[in-house]
Amino acid sequence: MSLVRLAYASRAAFEERPASMGVEPTVARILMASRRNNPKQDIVGGLYYGDGCFFQYLEGPASAVRQLYQTIQSDPRHTDVVTLLEEPLEAYTFSAWSMKYVPTDDAVGSLLSEWNMTRFDPFEFDDLLTDAMIRLIGQEANQEALPASGAERSRAPAMAEGRWERNVLLMVAGVLIAGFVVSGVILL
Repeated sequence: MSLVRLAYASRAAFEERPASMGVEPTVARILMASRRNNPKQDIVGGLYYGDGCFFQYLEGPASAVRQLYQTIQSDPRHTDVVTLLEEPLEAYTFSAWSMKYVPTDDAVGSLLSEWNMTRFDPFEFDDLLTDAMIRLIGQEANQEALPASGAERSRAPAMAEGRWERNVLLMVAGVLIAGFVVSGVILL
C-alpha cells in the first residue's frame, strides 16, 4: 500500500461564533464526520481551526487521502483550499487517531510567537512552520503508538474510534449545554 501525507490550509466559508461560546459547531460537525469516516479509509491526522482558518494534516493510503482532499476542496464550508505539503510516506507517523483536534490556542499561540506571527494564518506558513505545526498536532496524537504490523496498523484507527465517538459526543454535549446556559435555558 502506498502511503502519503498531506497538509492543507483553507478559510472557513461560514460565519464564526465568538470563541467565548465554545467549539465552533461547524468544526464540531466536521470532526464528528471525520472521526466516523476516516478510520474506514485508514486515514489519520489532525485539525486546527483558528482565526477563520483551517490547518489539517492527513496520513493514509494515497488514493484515499487524495479522494478525501478532493471532497474537502469541493466542500462549501471551505474556501481558498491550498496544499501546504504532499509527499510519500513510508509508514504512519501519527497514532491511531482518526482525527486529532487541537483545542488549545495556547500551544499554537506559543508556536506562532516563536515564528513572530501574531495571528493564525496557515497561508503564510513555509515548509518549516508547516512541519512544526504537524509536530505540534502530533505531540498529543502520538502518545499512543501504532501497532507495528501492517494488519494491526490498518485496524488501529477503527479500534480508536469508539473512544473518539464518546469524546466527540461529550464535546458536542458541552457545546449544547454552553449554548443553553448562554441563552438562559435551564435544563434541570
